[in-house]
Amino acid sequence: MSAASSSTSASTTSKPARDLRALIDLTLTTQTLISHFQSSLSTPEPTNPPTKTSSSTTSTATSTSNSTPANSSNVSTTAPPQPNPLDTIRTTTTLLKSHTTTLSLLLLTPPLAATAISKKIGDVSAGVLSGMVAAASAPKSPHGDADLGEIMRAELRAGARRVLVAWNDVLSCVRLVAEKAEAGEVGVEKDSQHILSATGVVWESCDALLTLCNLGVVGLVVRKAEEWRGVLLDAVQELKEWGEDVQGDEDEEEDGGFRSGGENDDDDDIFGAANKLGKGDEELKALLDRSVKRLKMVGVLYAALVKRRLKPFPFPFQDGMATLDHLMSLLKSIPESVDDLASAFYDLDSQEAKALLKKCCDDAARAAEMVRIGWEGGEDEFTVWSGKWRDAMAVS
Repeated sequence: MSAASSSTSASTTSKPARDLRALIDLTLTTQTLISHFQSSLSTPEPTNPPTKTSSSTTSTATSTSNSTPANSSNVSTTAPPQPNPLDTIRTTTTLLKSHTTTLSLLLLTPPLAATAISKKIGDVSAGVLSGMVAAASAPKSPHGDADLGEIMRAELRAGARRVLVAWNDVLSCVRLVAEKAEAGEVGVEKDSQHILSATGVVWESCDALLTLCNLGVVGLVVRKAEEWRGVLLDAVQELKEWGEDVQGDEDEEEDGGFRSGGENDDDDDIFGAANKLGKGDEELKALLDRSVKRLKMVGVLYAALVKRRLKPFPFPFQDGMATLDHLMSLLKSIPESVDDLASAFYDLDSQEAKALLKKCCDDAARAAEMVRIGWEGGEDEFTVWSGKWRDAMAVS
């Protein structure tokens, strides 16, 4: 065989190997890219722009205005509307499901089509994932167009991170199959279950993100408020049941007034109920009864807010988004405070319990007052109802 023939043969037989090596390298660089994507989604967005930047922007705008020719009034300075991030995420997520299905079929069908798989990975990384991450990590629009609010933006970032984790697992499957093919191993029977499982997780995470997009801002805040109300009422019920389990003389008789020091005492401390309410502790019992009554009324407020303020929210509504964000922040914090309140009762700490009950009720009152007037600026049924609720809370 001539040297030229030998060279041609070597070149021909090495192309599949080069394609496999290129595919392996691509999976590694793409996984690095996904790590950067995840970091961008994990970075909390600033709630307020720095003062210096604002001043600089104002100064620049003023300077530009002063140097603008008189006939420039015909030039529009209105910023173009920004694309709705939900639309972008909905589109990219749908595409990702399709691409992942195709990639899965390519991996499961011998012989391994390294070039086609590499192209598919490139399409996903450059177009689909980059678009999804850009939309999910987009900060609050400075122009207010299609502002999604803090809760939706946080949910989108979390959903996109789950998609990235799932897609990273698919890339691991690709690399594993490619490395085995490079080593001369034939067939992917042993890896097929992992491939199918990874593909299924991508589908699940994409479906969850699509559900969020279809739910929309109003649907999401309603669902969150109802979840927090459920947590609140569960905690109140637990408090009520704890108060009914009063420590009496029979508790002292059971152990003779002291612990035996048995081997199960540690388990009792960990898994048993917290301190019982003393039979003669009338002050703490009265505080508990008052707390349960007032917190049930807070639960009623949640239901009213869902019906009269959250469900009718006129999204998109630029002027109302800040109020909605603040309202949801309060509704989220109240059940958290109730958990702390319960802990104070279990510790028999009446002073801490009083302080936390006041915080819960004050936050609820602020939430009601914040949206006392309807989104359209007029009084309505909730305006009247909230006044009666506030009066009832004051005397409870």
